[in-house]
Amino acid sequence: MRPRLCRMWVVWAGAALLPAGCSDAFNAGPPRYVEQERLTTDFKDKPVLQGKVRAALAKHFGDAPNEIKVPEGSGLPLGGAYLANYVKQGDAVKSIAYVPATPTSGSSDPQPVEGGYGLYRKHCLHCHGVSGAGDGPTSSFLYPRPRDYRKGLFKFTSTPTGAKPTRSDLRKTIEYGLHGTSMPAFEALMSKAEIEQVIDYVIFLSLRGESELSLIDEASTSDEKDPEALSEDVVKDIIQSVAKKWQAAESLVMNPPTPRVEPTHASVMRGRELFLGLNKTGNKVECAGCHGPQAVGNGPTFVAQEVFNHIVFGGNPSAMPERVAELEKSDPKAYELWKTSLDEWGNPLRPANLNRGIYKGGRRPLDIYWRIAKGINGAKMPSHFPTLEPDKIWDLVNFVLELPYEPKLLEGAKLPEALPAAKTAGNAAPTASESIARGQGGL
Repeated sequence: MRPRLCRMWVVWAGAALLPAGCSDAFNAGPPRYVEQERLTTDFKDKPVLQGKVRAALAKHFGDAPNEIKVPEGSGLPLGGAYLANYVKQGDAVKSIAYVPATPTSGSSDPQPVEGGYGLYRKHCLHCHGVSGAGDGPTSSFLYPRPRDYRKGLFKFTSTPTGAKPTRSDLRKTIEYGLHGTSMPAFEALMSKAEIEQVIDYVIFLSLRGESELSLIDEASTSDEKDPEALSEDVVKDIIQSVAKKWQAAESLVMNPPTPRVEPTHASVMRGRELFLGLNKTGNKVECAGCHGPQAVGNGPTFVAQEVFNHIVFGGNPSAMPERVAELEKSDPKAYELWKTSLDEWGNPLRPANLNRGIYKGGRRPLDIYWRIAKGINGAKMPSHFPTLEPDKIWDLVNFVLELPYEPKLLEGAKLPEALPAAKTAGNAAPTASESIARGQGGL
């Protein structure tokens, strides 16, 4: 059995995970959760409510990452036991060094448990941060930035827009990574049982973070002098509401109602018309408005590539706000586009260059179907189902998957008249060969 980063005790539902005497190898001092900024800004004149939010989080989730409490009804396997590798129930302490074989463990033999907390610290903390805020020590040097789990929002899911991901969605991301980003594939670095433990911990961080936001929302409508504000019953209801969203996700998978349309030339060309907004059936998807007429990600609804590159990659990452301020002064129109091109975390977005055949959410036809049908949570990619019929979505899937191998499909294509022509420098339509060379990402 491999060495553990830190031996932990898990207190059963409502109790605490306590450290059993190991030093913290990643931080200068004890690890601490990163608070939501609103907890300070929204309650700077309301110390009582601010304190009640902190107390509620500490009571139900623990004071710190190495003092975890598992709230009742979390929905985590065995009540969250696999967040660590020791369990405490009452005064009894026992090792959970082996977890029974499960359908996802990939083995008929019991699997060793290091615990989601320890595995996360080893593999994930340097990008996603101690509390899943996407603020690890390497995060400022990465594009796209690592995910902040605390909103409970994940981009690539198989569930409806705004719904939580399934465990299968998270498993796919961890096992195979996100192509075109710094999120690597861990399939060869962790066993299947270890990946399940990391999934547990990611869900735990998300439960805690979204509960924190909901508590802040509740407190913002409360009276600082009301002794009943954020009562225990209210706190429990908020946490249960968040947990139930995760539990409901498993039954919400948006499986296509019809099989994939055969990827014939006719289907590809129908997808091309939909992409360009040229079809005559009333289903004007107009993907070119964001992805551009050559699908290189230079549509007129986003800031020009050169401007984007300057702001995101043009120097010290911490000085990005200064470069944005310079843009506001020098080019107000481009600045307005920049403001509307940020994701829900406030990070800059760039539409996919579909000529490259790199898709962040997966390259299976089903993965592309989900991206088109349900959009990308927290991004500007909208959902198109049920407005667009499944067969037409499959036509678009066939077109997208064919484009990297047939770049001439969009050679000479132009924006439809309904879309504004690009006004900012750098958005001119490139040639087919330039289309492949330029580009910043994937679906």
